[in-house]
Amino acid sequence: MAETISSKSYQTLFTFRDKRFNPAALSQYHLSIYVSDTSFKVSCVNPVTGQYLLLGVYSLAYRQGQERVQALEQLYEDHPLLGAKSWATVTLCVGNQQYTLVPQQFSQAKTLPDYLALTCPIGSNTVKHFMHTSLHLTVAFAMDPLLLNWLQQTYEQAQLHTIHQASSLIEGTLAYLQGHRPSSLPRTLVFVEADHLHIIVVQSSHLLYYNRFTYTTEDEFLNYILTVMDTLGLAPNLHEVILGGSISKGSAAHRKARNYLHKLNFIDKPSYFSFRRSRTQSMLATHLDVMSTYRCHQAL
Repeated sequence: MAETISSKSYQTLFTFRDKRFNPAALSQYHLSIYVSDTSFKVSCVNPVTGQYLLLGVYSLAYRQGQERVQALEQLYEDHPLLGAKSWATVTLCVGNQQYTLVPQQFSQAKTLPDYLALTCPIGSNTVKHFMHTSLHLTVAFAMDPLLLNWLQQTYEQAQLHTIHQASSLIEGTLAYLQGHRPSSLPRTLVFVEADHLHIIVVQSSHLLYYNRFTYTTEDEFLNYILTVMDTLGLAPNLHEVILGGSISKGSAAHRKARNYLHKLNFIDKPSYFSFRRSRTQSMLATHLDVMSTYRCHQAL
């Protein structure tokens, strides 16, 4: 069921609740949370069955600091199930530009802040990291300590795990491509948001590339994709590009891209999600980040 409920500090954009979701069984469920400057998403999965049972998408009126925490406090007051103490496990996914990928051989915890500081300002933010063991790399990132402290206190019993959106999209892309028409050729997944896009390039079980770019026009959107493909030696008429996120068929960005990318497709039904078919494709395409967060928890 879709909603658009206005509030002083947040707005409900979309909610879905599967009929199989049981509020009395939270101790059996994993809760995933995604937070960016202006967006808050939650999803719930039954780890035993793989069924995705809950999805909520909200916009936040405040971008950072105490006001953003207060917006979440109001959201949680209006939706008390979110802050329940009985969730089995909870993973927080942070979306921002303050991240870097570090090869595993250089991933000592004490040096990660130094690597991160080379790519972005850290200031008083807290530095966290997540290790992709199978890929031999670590994603280090910074986040607002006020937000982290509030969520840690809210989910103290569930031992909150924290990752970056980069990790979620990397693991989600790997799982999706491995289960969707497996190919030995490199493939590119482009996850689109309102003013930026993520480009993930995977060959079999290997990550070849990940980065996030800010764009304002369709020409910039296409140029980033073509530049990455050219850098990696990928041919627009041979190698597949898959679109997801806030982009639709027939949109200006899609029309521009299909003139140059001859194997251009949209995210289809994944093999690792359990959803009613009518909901699966649109949910995955738009919310791959929060819905793939559980893949990182499995890798812990």
